[in-house]
Amino acid sequence: MFVIRRAYILCQNAVTKAELPVHKIKPYKVSIKSFSSKDFRNMVDPKRVVSYEDVLNGLNEPRKVIIDVRDPDEINTTGKIPSSINIPLGNVNTGLSMSDDEFRKHYKQNKPSADDELIFYCRSGRRATEALDQALKLGYNNSKTYLGSWNEWSEKQK
Repeated sequence: MFVIRRAYILCQNAVTKAELPVHKIKPYKVSIKSFSSKDFRNMVDPKRVVSYEDVLNGLNEPRKVIIDVRDPDEINTTGKIPSSINIPLGNVNTGLSMSDDEFRKHYKQNKPSADDELIFYCRSGRRATEALDQALKLGYNNSKTYLGSWNEWSEKQK
């Protein structure tokens, strides 16, 4: 809203300085909608989406790597899916681009291979979808997203 109001003022000033007729125009209001995991289902290729059951069944499969892209503070407050590793969204590109040794030192486990199935999750699915896009661009072609993410996982674990 601030950006639009500022643009309006700049335009109004330009018109005034050019001595053009000024019409009373009300600033345009923009509303921002919050998204849920259901909103992202239509934005992600269905073959890239896993369910709660898929994640539950993949917990102990070595070729499936579950990655939590939330910030560490969120995880400390709410908990995490067992066996998942935390790579915050802002670090996904860097983390997956590290050498095997760097990754092992930083994340205390082996770096996933390009053939592994990476499953990203966050709180509601939005950040997980962004992480999925980053991983695919890096060549992790078996990457997927858990759109239900922590919200669904924690609810079903009760």
